[in-house]
Amino acid sequence: MAIRKEAKVSTFLKEVNLFDGLDNKVINEIFKIGMVQNFKKGDLIVREEQPSGCLYILITGKADVLISHKGKPQKKPLARLNRGSVIGEMSIFDGAPASASVRAAEDCDVHIIRGSDFDAFLKKNPQSAYVIMRSLILSLSNRLRRTNLALSLIS
Repeated sequence: MAIRKEAKVSTFLKEVNLFDGLDNKVINEIFKIGMVQNFKKGDLIVREEQPSGCLYILITGKADVLISHKGKPQKKPLARLNRGSVIGEMSIFDGAPASASVRAAEDCDVHIIRGSDFDAFLKKNPQSAYVIMRSLILSLSNRLRRTNLALSLIS
């Protein structure tokens, strides 16, 4: 697992739903406050019940979301994440430990933004903060509705 600071501005953040509606200048600023970390297949990107305080954005590769049941990891992934997937969007705001583990299903590059750096960016850029928060609320709302539907089908 190697960490590197990207020298050039990447365009992958334009593909991330969380940043829909932001102009290139803002996207570039967000990119600069993070760093890119490489994970090999099988590496844990995020560990369930551990604090991370970071926002993770999958650049390349695929990753699996895993939850444990009664302390034992489930073999079947809850979800498969692809390029542009965002991880840790809840814990950077509420400070709670990760609700699931995320394991690299293949070699991955992940853009990581520390929560404190993201918070400072949002405070400095209230207009961009509004756009990001609106996207975040829409994403979490959609996820909750899908979960409710899935639970209603089980009952």
